[in-house]
Amino acid sequence: GVIPAYAQTDVTLFGATQYEGRLNVDTATSTATTSRSFNPSTFGTFGARFGHGRVFGGEHTFAYAPNFLEANTKAFFYYSNFLVQAPLPKVKPYGTAGLGSIFTFGTDDSGRPSFGKMGTKFGLNYGGGVKILPAGPVGLRFDIRGYMIPGARFNVPVPTTLDPLATIKSASQTLNMIETGVGIVFSFGER
Repeated sequence: GVIPAYAQTDVTLFGATQYEGRLNVDTATSTATTSRSFNPSTFGTFGARFGHGRVFGGEHTFAYAPNFLEANTKAFFYYSNFLVQAPLPKVKPYGTAGLGSIFTFGTDDSGRPSFGKMGTKFGLNYGGGVKILPAGPVGLRFDIRGYMIPGARFNVPVPTTLDPLATIKSASQTLNMIETGVGIVFSFGER
């Protein structure tokens, strides 16, 4: 039989925890001696995912992190992914991968650009999970995602007597993150 690819649409409202990889941030210039080792705990994010397709489809994620990398940096995420999921009625395992952007902003208490303020960056994400719809169109969703943001540069404070708010950019590196989340999924259309 033929399985229609357009038969289902769902919306997920989710909350997640992000685990940033270990970062060793060194300044990009030889004049600065500041070095910062960064090994954060967890930071939260929340948002919505819009999915379509029964077996093959797509998914769009809009999310916000009020404490991205550290307390002074905020971030918005937008990702558009390819989605493959099992066409089962109650439990739907899935895999997803795609491209998107992250928009970061913020200042520290002194008015300097926050450490994690990278501006707008291109990113990749991949992952999978399971949607559980026990009865009716409302269920739970659990997933784990990996994010890779190449070309990340961080703001390192280097106050001087002439400019106590001075910062310099770190050397460019790839930021890797893992995100684990749970959400409420609302399914529309054929299940």
